[in-house]
Amino acid sequence: MGSVRKSMGKFTMPIEPEGWHMDAGPPSWDEDDKTFYFFLYKRGCERVLCAVALDVLEHAVQSSDLSKPALLRIFEAHRLMIELRAAQKLNAALLDSNGCVLLDAGDI
Repeated sequence: MGSVRKSMGKFTMPIEPEGWHMDAGPPSWDEDDKTFYFFLYKRGCERVLCAVALDVLEHAVQSSDLSKPALLRIFEAHRLMIELRAAQKLNAALLDSNGCVLLDAGDI
């Protein structure tokens, strides 16, 4: 069965990450982009870069002007959802032009 499933005329993403996982360590923070970066890994596949921007995390907690430590705590609190949504997008081939999985506010 393929990664993208069709349901009632619409495409839906599977609910399982289908083997993709994120390292347990903290994500990388890019101060210029105000974005966390991490990789998804799957046995037998190349790692895939994923990104979660500052505004996505602020939206998740309905707050703004958060410090880097606060943002990291938010990322960690939402880690499983971030990993799942990134894997779903990857399995559905929803990548940007650079081959990166971008999570947006609707994803977490």
